[in-house]
Amino acid sequence: MENNNQIQIIESKILSIRGQQVMLDRDLAELYQVKTKVLNQTFKRNIDRFFDDYFQITKSELDELVTICDRLQKLKHSSSMPYAFKLEGILQFSSILNSQIAITTNRHIMGVFIKYNALISQDINNELLNERLKRLEAETKLFNAKAETIHAEMLALKSDHKIDLNVQNMEINELNEKVTELLTEFNKFRDS
Repeated sequence: MENNNQIQIIESKILSIRGQQVMLDRDLAELYQVKTKVLNQTFKRNIDRFFDDYFQITKSELDELVTICDRLQKLKHSSSMPYAFKLEGILQFSSILNSQIAITTNRHIMGVFIKYNALISQDINNELLNERLKRLEAETKLFNAKAETIHAEMLALKSDHKIDLNVQNMEINELNEKVTELLTEFNKFRDS
């Protein structure tokens, strides 16, 4: 039972950033039962082992993470940007932390990442992603057609000097909101 609980905890800490499945330094530190500062000091002392298996997230990435992930609210006003570790980077920690907890935790993490990679490669997921992409493309075409219609109407109204700016501004605001929604959904699709 404890094994399943550990796996669920690990799964909840895997994030998708820059199209990569990663874990943040603070989450790894919690799993390895060390302080984040200790984990990062150990990482920096052994940085030559990590190659390109990590990156430091940007302020905008942090802001997005804090917005979509309640458990990361504490990072909202952090002065230092967290490190994100890919699977290979996480694997390095079992050798440099050299504790039974690190070894056991890494086994669980590897199992979860392997399971995720298998799910990503399944045809079912690809079909779902393709359906979402087709739906987004159709919505984008509808949006573009409506935008062109409104633009043509605006030009006609402008030429007749019958511009009702309030109505047009409302329509423009509605279009802007729809664009924002489409971009948000597209970004979620791209990240997943």
